[in-house]
Amino acid sequence: MTTAPATPATTWAATLGQIQMIITPANYDTWLRDTIGLRYDADDHTFVVGAPSAFATEWLHTKLRPILVKTLARVLGHAVEVTFEVVAVHGIDAPALIADPIVATDLTTGGVPSPTRRNSAPPPAIHPALTFDTFVVADENRLAHQAARSCIVEPGKLNPLFIVGSSGLGKTHLLSAIGHEAYEQGLNVIYAPAERFGNDYVKALGPGSGLGGGIEQFRRRYRNADVLLIDDVQFFEGKEKFQDEFFHTFNDLQSAGKQVVISGDRMPSQLVGLMDALRGRLQWGLVADLQKPSFATRLAILRAKVQQHAHQLPDAALELIAERCCPTVRELEGYLNRVLAYMPLVGGKTTADVIERALSPLSPVSALAADDPPDVDTIIIAVCRRTGTDAADLRGRSRTRDVTYARHLAMFILKEDGRKTPAEIGRLFGNRDHSTVLAGITRITHEQTTREETKADLTAIRETLTRPHTTNTAIAV
Repeated sequence: MTTAPATPATTWAATLGQIQMIITPANYDTWLRDTIGLRYDADDHTFVVGAPSAFATEWLHTKLRPILVKTLARVLGHAVEVTFEVVAVHGIDAPALIADPIVATDLTTGGVPSPTRRNSAPPPAIHPALTFDTFVVADENRLAHQAARSCIVEPGKLNPLFIVGSSGLGKTHLLSAIGHEAYEQGLNVIYAPAERFGNDYVKALGPGSGLGGGIEQFRRRYRNADVLLIDDVQFFEGKEKFQDEFFHTFNDLQSAGKQVVISGDRMPSQLVGLMDALRGRLQWGLVADLQKPSFATRLAILRAKVQQHAHQLPDAALELIAERCCPTVRELEGYLNRVLAYMPLVGGKTTADVIERALSPLSPVSALAADDPPDVDTIIIAVCRRTGTDAADLRGRSRTRDVTYARHLAMFILKEDGRKTPAEIGRLFGNRDHSTVLAGITRITHEQTTREETKADLTAIRETLTRPHTTNTAIAV
């Protein structure tokens, strides 16, 4: 086994592996998935992170910088400053990227559109490494993979293709892979998380639109696509104007024989916050699901992922990682990144003890990753008992400090452990809107690493949830 020195790219990958465990998947996918480690100045301890747009760098600096600084410092083992730069994520001519051999490998093998290719349309805003070549096919995802491939071979035949699965199982990877292949064929590809589609729509309605002139240009952009990829469609739940706009966009593309691919965390029939007509459209084509990876699949994924890193791990070490309870590919990659970041600190050793020490901080979370998540009533009971609040208060409009804190704890655990979406959680707590739920979740995400009381409460509640034979009492929430 050989161990290469850590590079900015691998250091940042290890940092992302930890961050994605403590922030919401939506925030991670929107703001961090496309970032990359560019440079590290050891003299003034400054780490430079590349992001795909000025808007993204501004958001990272103002909203996420504290947690990024803290996590990166933990990976490096000392205090560090973090700055952000805009980089050409979809080009291969950015000197800062080419200087890093790990990044150069990803960019040249990840199916990134080159400026010299025949496609005159702008490249889709997708991660360069998320291609069909890097997607590990197994029984749990074979149907979805084959369906995604068919969208390239015969565009428009499966329309729409709806890929369903919990967060972290590969939905975005498959959508991105379709985007890369379609763009290579000269097609006009638009990839957008549902939230971005909604934000673009709002901007198009206002003066000084970043889209350059209002709603008509917004519609031309989305409705002239040869392939439209919409990620996390559950974001549209409860947002009638967004649904209506997407409904008409879908109809125009469907009529023109264009390909529409959509992902969601639930079957279309379970997206109760969508209008009937749109929900019906989502069921027109093929619904393909992604299941949690088995041990064999987890091991295969680890073997593929480790090839992208400077460090090499023996198969025995990969098996130890794969044996851990891990319901998503994203968490599995986070475990691998943490082990790879820990190795230089122990001289490159990969013994069972080293891997256990590297992953032990994640154990409380991984222990909860059982086949079936705790139900809503069980979570609410555990939170109420720990905090001394009533379930009725959590659902009500009380804004007292204790009730608000307990409510945010419940929202966080319902999402992270109960695997509920923000829309579902909002309905459970008196039809609160999406932004209110995310604000509560974000608060607890931050406090679990900065406030001992919150950390202790989360640990105690989760211990209650994992005890066998927990007695439930029905609660009207």
